[in-house]
Amino acid sequence: MSDRESVPPEIKQLVLERDDFTCQLCGCLGSQAGGDASLHLHHRESPSDGGSNEPSNLVTLCANCHHHHHSTRLSEDDIQLNLDDYDISTTPADAKILDAIETVAPAAAGDIADEACISAVHARRRLYALAAADIVAHDIEGQWDLTDRVDEPTRGRLPDSPERAARFARDDVIRRMRESGMAHSKIADIVGLDERTIPVAINRAKAFDPPVPPSPSQNGDPDIADLARRIASVERQLDNN
Repeated sequence: MSDRESVPPEIKQLVLERDDFTCQLCGCLGSQAGGDASLHLHHRESPSDGGSNEPSNLVTLCANCHHHHHSTRLSEDDIQLNLDDYDISTTPADAKILDAIETVAPAAAGDIADEACISAVHARRRLYALAAADIVAHDIEGQWDLTDRVDEPTRGRLPDSPERAARFARDDVIRRMRESGMAHSKIADIVGLDERTIPVAINRAKAFDPPVPPSPSQNGDPDIADLARRIASVERQLDNN
């Protein structure tokens, strides 16, 4: 059953707006966002298996990605991994980004997005994922390119401002929470972020590998209270430089 037949119009509009009128797999834009992609809603859990029309069970896909997933009969778990665990699965946007990099790099994320004809937000998310896999890298001038062509990558460098240091420290704590087995939803509740941004933060931490030392608690669980102390430590290092 298509989303047109099963999803109330007001719910469809809510989900499309939430997803910025952008395919959440390949990043192409619908007409409302300046593109020409035909956008569908996909049920994460099929209605035939009891899936609801709640926004949390719906995701925006372009017609091509929607057809691809159904024609190849990928499981709902596969689609969920593509959307939420960017460090595990690739998406159709990755090929577009790598082609764009070959054409315009070194370049800013926005320029790569324009060349790939995908949204800038989606391009940045995928660049973080590709960087986490050490396929691409970000240099000190803010440009992206293939890893082996970047002479001065930002990976492992101390951030150049307290604001960026704070975000790097937060991302690193999120990464450690996830590696300890904590669910995305629980991490989101603790750090006060939307659950959809948690995989982005994890990949950003892996991509840039901020120099924030680990400090596990005595029982081995993530020390959530340590977040503020670690941020302050990095900021003090910056102040002393």
